[in-house]
Amino acid sequence: MRNFFTGRTEHVIKYLGTIMSGVYALFFGLLLLFLDYKLGNRIFFGSASLEIYQRLIPVVNVLVSIVIGISLTTFSVIFVVMQLASSQFSPRILRHFLANDLRVQHFIALFVGTVALCILPQLASVVYPNQPFLVTLVIGTFLALRALVWSYPSMITYLSVNMNISSITNQIKKEMVQEIHGLYREVWQKGGELLYKRQQATSTAKVFSIVSPFESGYLESVNYVKLEQLLEVIFKKYGVHAVYQKPVVGEYIMKETSVLLMVEAVAFSEDLKKELERLVEVTFLVNVFRSHTQDINFGVRKLVDIAIKAISPAVNDPTTCLNCIDQIGEILKHLSDRQFPSSEARHLMHKNIHINEFNYDEFVDFCFDQIFQWGKNDPTVIKRILRTLRLIVPTVENPFHLKVLLQEVEDMDLLSIYNFENKEGNFSKEKILTIRKELKGFQLKALSQIAHLKEKGILHYYIQEHLCCNNEITLVQKETLDFLAMYNINEAF
Repeated sequence: MRNFFTGRTEHVIKYLGTIMSGVYALFFGLLLLFLDYKLGNRIFFGSASLEIYQRLIPVVNVLVSIVIGISLTTFSVIFVVMQLASSQFSPRILRHFLANDLRVQHFIALFVGTVALCILPQLASVVYPNQPFLVTLVIGTFLALRALVWSYPSMITYLSVNMNISSITNQIKKEMVQEIHGLYREVWQKGGELLYKRQQATSTAKVFSIVSPFESGYLESVNYVKLEQLLEVIFKKYGVHAVYQKPVVGEYIMKETSVLLMVEAVAFSEDLKKELERLVEVTFLVNVFRSHTQDINFGVRKLVDIAIKAISPAVNDPTTCLNCIDQIGEILKHLSDRQFPSSEARHLMHKNIHINEFNYDEFVDFCFDQIFQWGKNDPTVIKRILRTLRLIVPTVENPFHLKVLLQEVEDMDLLSIYNFENKEGNFSKEKILTIRKELKGFQLKALSQIAHLKEKGILHYYIQEHLCCNNEITLVQKETLDFLAMYNINEAF
């Protein structure tokens, strides 16, 4: 199942949900009015229907006024809370907050439906003054009372819970894990490639560039299903050898300067250029904002932003930073056992369509480098990073991924920061010993996992049998195996 574009469709559907709630309310209201007109209310209320209808209208108008007043007050408070959360954590966490939450859309639909069902009968009475649209008005009255008694208190409770930073970070994590499982569908197994290196255009044929025709913005997503279909025709028609997507999804694209595609072809004609420009316009989506679709880095970017802002002197909320590290760790855990590159990229690679994606080592750096940079003098933050990586290590069977995690901790050079001679850090003896104990625990867990890979024959397989035709990958593979073979607990312990 190839679902690269499913996420984008889902975002569009959710975004339309708020508009559709009004359409449904109008449709449902008109249907009730039609039934009221055809069936007549005397079936239910007898000859007093018109009198009941006229007496109920002032009550309904008061209820509608109250509902609108409470709605305006409620949403004003929501926007203030969203602004505070935006300034304290990250402005990127609130994008699509109202549009992408189906529960919030339910509340909005109830508000729109209540007002519609209370006003539509009165508008219909202008045309049919002697026709009581009583059923419609009664249902509108019921919805208004339900909104006041139950739905608005429930909405405030729901929003207060979901505006909590733990709920926000957990939702980001869920969306990223879902995206990982959609993009990287193959679990890494013995015999698979250890790592992924971006393919570059060769000099065996003429290479041509297709620049961005869009307004400047971020590459939000690419419809690879349509890209493949259109390129199959272009390959046959114009003698194109290979196509290379240059930017990674989520990268900033400048109009008429950023190269979107590199094309290897025998010759480059105006017709081919027009075909490729049209292909770019219908398959690439450039937007002012980034989204989670095909862009796992964006979710991590939001968590990292929240984490480093939380440990800044202005906010001073290390607990939030620890929560972000936990969520980043779970995202990394799900990605660590996957085969790189993504399933769609592997499929297209066999058709000489090369997608530009991030590698595992780049992703790990992206997860922890900035948090470490701003939190390296906070033992609590460092301890949580070490503990998170220690929990991930036993789940990693790809030797390259394991080496990246071990190298990440080595590059922190914690022993030079947390030592008894470091007067600048002003760390207590207890904190220094705690970090050293945590670091030693990580290294012991790493040695245990290396021994596990040896027992399973994974390391031997890549030393003796599995050679890659790409010299660059072969070199990194050899460096990885040498690193794991020499890995040991630091002598400073």
